[in-house]
Amino acid sequence: MMYVFGGLLIASFIKQKDVLFSKKRNLILFVLLSAIGIALGAINMIRPYIPSIAFSLEKYFK
Repeated sequence: MMYVFGGLLIASFIKQKDVLFSKKRNLILFVLLSAIGIALGAINMIRPYIPSIAFSLEKYFK
């Protein structure tokens, strides 16, 4: 799944590079969200049975 996400990330970067480079904010946001996605995928690969973020939020708000 990480390979698919990485491939889609590269493909979207190539398709949208003009938009991303037009404003510095767009590029920073793309890089930040990509890093968060990769980090969450790596955490899921290392420890697949930890509670999800949604489960933790639901437990917190009850």
